[in-house]
Amino acid sequence: MMKLKKILASLIASAAIVSSASLNAFAIGDGEATYCFDNSNRIADWETYGSAAETGLTFAPVSGVSQNGEGSLLVSEKVTGEIESTFGGAFITADKIGLKNFEGCTITMSVLLCEGAEDAVDQFSLYSDGIIWLQSKPVGINSKTWTEVSLTIPEDADNSKIGFTIPTYSAYSGNILYIDDLSITRADGTAVANLGDYQTKTVTSANTVSTGTNIALTILLVVLILAIVGGIGFIVSAIVKKFT
Repeated sequence: MMKLKKILASLIASAAIVSSASLNAFAIGDGEATYCFDNSNRIADWETYGSAAETGLTFAPVSGVSQNGEGSLLVSEKVTGEIESTFGGAFITADKIGLKNFEGCTITMSVLLCEGAEDAVDQFSLYSDGIIWLQSKPVGINSKTWTEVSLTIPEDADNSKIGFTIPTYSAYSGNILYIDDLSITRADGTAVANLGDYQTKTVTSANTVSTGTNIALTILLVVLILAIVGGIGFIVSAIVKKFT
């Protein structure tokens, strides 16, 4: 019986760990990001620098493509010739969100590559500037799934800017990538709330599920739950018989 209790305790502990991991993975919910880019309400916060003009760097909120909410920020370029000064990008300053600086903050955002722009993101990164320069490049960025990139600024770094760099300096004209859900978490672990650019996703007939499909999915879910419960019951019953 003691062995049985240990086995059951282990199963419960494993389930708790899985649940905790799932909760941590979804820490930022729909509409909770500091910048959601669902509309143009906060685009004026963003400034450009460096070779932004020479590369034709533009960015604007668009609807229909998003990780959460109604839209995201579409970044484009128009490079037709050789660029002499290969630096620059877009940024916000800490005062725009009511902070003195970004020291100790963790910045995260999600990016999605546009179709055909695989060779136009060699210089793209999330960065912070001030007393030190920090940057982080997204790993495995693609046009199928959103990729998260994050950057943590040391607590003793008096950095007043965060932003993203110009994606490429090679000849390219067109859309390059989407940015969504830029989140800023303070050193104490509290998140900077959305600044007013969140908009719920518009539900259309194209992305709704028919009643028949809903019923079929519900039946399938019930069957799966019953199968899982039955399987667990069988395993527990077998264990009880073994140790009694």
